[in-house]
Amino acid sequence: MNWYGQLTRLILDYYREDLSQLRQVQILKNCKVFRRWGVLRIDCHDRQTADALASAAATLREPIAQLRIAHQINILFRGGLVMSLPVDDSRLKTW
Repeated sequence: MNWYGQLTRLILDYYREDLSQLRQVQILKNCKVFRRWGVLRIDCHDRQTADALASAAATLREPIAQLRIAHQINILFRGGLVMSLPVDDSRLKTW
């Protein structure tokens, strides 16, 4: 079973009727996507892909929150963290 492909397909299928948003996150096909301990990790092969996904983070966040895939998104390039963001805005609150 190919989990990388399934998670990517699940996120992209969320936008199948909204082509403008689908184009923003279409670059996700060039990355390895997996989930562990509530964190969705997106490993990109080049820095341009990682930066493009970081700029589309708000669009990427919506299906992950609605489908309850993860609590946090980490976008990585060569194992280095490019961007980390919580999926749920309520987690940004300070106690």
